[in-house]
Amino acid sequence: MVINKAYLRSRIDEARECIKEIERIVSKPYENLTNDEKYSLRYQIIVLIEAIGSACLHITMEGLNYEPESYRDCVRYLEKSGITTQAEDIIKIIGLRNLLIHRYWVIDDRRIYESAKKDFQRIKDFLRAVESEYELR
Repeated sequence: MVINKAYLRSRIDEARECIKEIERIVSKPYENLTNDEKYSLRYQIIVLIEAIGSACLHITMEGLNYEPESYRDCVRYLEKSGITTQAEDIIKIIGLRNLLIHRYWVIDDRRIYESAKKDFQRIKDFLRAVESEYELR
């Protein structure tokens, strides 16, 4: 099986665009966010994880001949394979995505904001590790 570099590149670019938008939204004080911005923040987190998850699935299934049971399993397998060391940090944001999708009635937008305000360095490191591993630069 063969890794589709164009596909990986597009997923990484999509993830980076989401990070930029998340950082833009959380650059404002929480009290100044509109409802639209709060919902946009939720959406950007979902799209970010979908992009990372899609890239991860492609790598594990096409490049490593492994069929993961979930995004979490997928990220852990990339760590076992030596491609990344950021598994636990990415798994945490996968959990946030799952909460946003499956349990929206218990969402605390202030907590989402505070989580998103933290540095996305581990996710950026993950994206760079994938780029390096598959020579996408």
